[in-house]
Amino acid sequence: MNARPQEFDAIDREAAQWVDRMNRPLHDAEVAAEFDRWIMQDPRHVESYARFQALWQSGGLQNALDAAAAGELDSADAEDTDVPNWAAQAWRQFAGFAAVALCFVVLVSFGARALVTEADYAATRGATRDVLLPDGSKVRMSGGARMSVRLTPWSREVALQSGEVFFDVAHEKLRTFSVHTGTSSVTVLGTAFDIDMVDRETRVVRVYRGLVSVDAGAGRQWRLPAGNGIEVGGGGVRSLGDVRGDHPGWIDGWFDADDTSVQRLVQRMNRGSDLPVVLDDPALGTLPVTGRFQISQPEMVLEALAAIHDLHWRREKARYVLSR
Repeated sequence: MNARPQEFDAIDREAAQWVDRMNRPLHDAEVAAEFDRWIMQDPRHVESYARFQALWQSGGLQNALDAAAAGELDSADAEDTDVPNWAAQAWRQFAGFAAVALCFVVLVSFGARALVTEADYAATRGATRDVLLPDGSKVRMSGGARMSVRLTPWSREVALQSGEVFFDVAHEKLRTFSVHTGTSSVTVLGTAFDIDMVDRETRVVRVYRGLVSVDAGAGRQWRLPAGNGIEVGGGGVRSLGDVRGDHPGWIDGWFDADDTSVQRLVQRMNRGSDLPVVLDDPALGTLPVTGRFQISQPEMVLEALAAIHDLHWRREKARYVLSR
């Protein structure tokens, strides 16, 4: 049964609105999920979106707007039966995009799942893992980190379940790159940033290149440029400035503590250590430490902690023990 013209008008109108929204520099995870649902509902949505996106990328639309703003299109031109040069160029470019769009529609018609790539990744405790995603993004996972990745022609989404991960995201004009951690999400187009799932509530985000949008829910949202970070958890927010370099220190085996708890430092050590460090007394975990620690050398860190807080440590068969 053929669709009525007004149905196509409605689809085209919705598609044009989505092209506008998806080409903005940043948008949150809810918008991406809503777009996901809309475009998967009907192959006509994909066809219409592809057509409008092709026109957007062709440059013809912007040329028309620029010409109108400069007053180059007057009423006399409007009455002229000749097609303006910018329009002819735009539609010639559009024809090329239309062929690609047609292939895209055929694929969707035969099964949208064929366009979706999903994969799970995990790094074993005591070792980091490098992952190159199909879109060209580079990922470094800390020991014990786990994540799931879902790529579609219109979105790139990561669900981070545990650990710390550094993302060097391949820039794309259309698809954003979103990382969801359960309590918060980070959205970018192309940048380099680090996310640490400290515990069930606490998330730390540091930006090394570009700009990220951090959404912690309940209307709490921040935009962080390179050189900045944020810690969200326990109902509080702490700004982390002075983020230096092009990647986090843990990649090189270091951890920078700034009035950080011993528990946090031990947690970081355990991600990369073959032998876990345990606290003989849980109260030791609340002791504060400040400094640069080489967490790739756990015994050196334990020596430093012992000196700072007058503690003792010992190596047992399958673990290190820190005590008073």
